[in-house]
Amino acid sequence: MISVEGLVRQAGTYRLEIGKARLQMGLNLIVGANGAGKTTLMEILTTLQAPDEGTILYKGRKATDHLPLVRSQIGYVPSDIELYGDMKVGKLLTYLAEMKGICSPEIIDRLMEEFRLEAHRRTKVKNLSQGVQRRIAVVQALLASPSFLFLDEPLNGMDAEERKFLIAYLTRYAKGRMVIVAAHELNEWEDATDTVVWLHKGRIRYNGSPRAWKLAAPLKVWEGEVSLKEFETIPEQSIIHFRMLPQGVRVRRMGHSAPGPGYSEKEPTLEDTFFVHMDALTQQRA
Repeated sequence: MISVEGLVRQAGTYRLEIGKARLQMGLNLIVGANGAGKTTLMEILTTLQAPDEGTILYKGRKATDHLPLVRSQIGYVPSDIELYGDMKVGKLLTYLAEMKGICSPEIIDRLMEEFRLEAHRRTKVKNLSQGVQRRIAVVQALLASPSFLFLDEPLNGMDAEERKFLIAYLTRYAKGRMVIVAAHELNEWEDATDTVVWLHKGRIRYNGSPRAWKLAAPLKVWEGEVSLKEFETIPEQSIIHFRMLPQGVRVRRMGHSAPGPGYSEKEPTLEDTFFVHMDALTQQRA
């Protein structure tokens, strides 16, 4: 468990401020609009940035008092990959393992096999696709079997098969550990998420189970098919998603009641819930 209290980070006009929060074991999904503070929070929790104020405890240990120990238990995959492009995959992972104090080729071999990297062992990193490079970045974060694994937009550049594999892997890895993922595409994480942490303008607005977050949504979700002419009259702010059809448009909307006779209520997804809560904040400011 990670406990945060009185955390403040000021950067120009931007301010991250978290009075009190706990991140639980399992897979924690950090959600929020661009500029909400997701990456800043991740970098503070991984000790890459220091807060201006506040205390962070990792399983009861204060980071400032036990920095080497805390860092040894942290794995991190940033949104922007920066790997040594001229190194071959096998040598790169061996080098990074040694930097972490790991001298066990078996660990590297196992992870390379699990992440289907064996075929690329003697290939220079710069000659690989972004998806494969992302897999290498995840493997380097897993080398020391960290208790706290942080991933910022880990699915970037991955194809559908790679994305499905990584989510399934992280779901298993999170059992008995803490995995913290910052993501924009929420629906892919629907079945994997144990806890949602919603950040908005530098503050945590929600920290709890996905189901409770959905139940707390002030609006319902509706879906139906309308003509193109009808679609053009729908208020843009009420639309969550739409898909063009040969004879019309299938629309997913938010509202207190059915927007029309052709709509039926739908179980909200994580993405639906995010849009509904964001809309509620907009209405409060209006």
